[in-house]
Amino acid sequence: MSFFPFNPNIPAARRMQSDVPGLYTMAVYGTRYRLSAVEAAAASVNYFVASVDMKVGAYTLANTTMPGGCARNVTVTQTIVDGEDTNGTIVVAGTDLAGNAITETLTPDGGNTVPGTKAFRTVTSVTGVGWVTTGDKDTVTVGFGDVIGLPKLLPTNSVLLAALAGVKEAVDPAVTVSPTVLSDNTVDLNSALNGSIVDIYYVV
Repeated sequence: MSFFPFNPNIPAARRMQSDVPGLYTMAVYGTRYRLSAVEAAAASVNYFVASVDMKVGAYTLANTTMPGGCARNVTVTQTIVDGEDTNGTIVVAGTDLAGNAITETLTPDGGNTVPGTKAFRTVTSVTGVGWVTTGDKDTVTVGFGDVIGLPKLLPTNSVLLAALAGVKEAVDPAVTVSPTVLSDNTVDLNSALNGSIVDIYYVV
């Protein structure tokens, strides 16, 4: 005999009696979300697009799925060549952890790595828009950062702690939540990811 996984999204399953007749409360449950060593790979600035001249149009993708199939944020790094070009934007399209289509627009900054905020599981296209180049063209790479996408819509920050390689982080992670947009539910550990298992504990 097998049991279906518990679904905390069913309100009736969470209804609890209180000590006040007729007054009901809602049960909450602790959850651990684990990223494998592959999923928690160190950030890579050129995972999706290797160094290439800035342009208006689509870039060739070296990969289309985050390591291990998790959800991480996308980053853009611009290198100035012979004076900074007039920057446009980089439009990233792909899917979130549940397969929903999402997009994010990043504005590169010469010499810096610009992190996105949305959690992508796949990247299906990277497109340059509005660039004006002068002389030798600046170059760009597109990769992923340390921001982890959660598999849950959270109405409030209920993340209790995060652990890296079995060690609780001494500093709480940075957390972003949204009750409506899955890709906006993210956790960024204080430590850089390094290919060690990550555990995130939160309440639903």
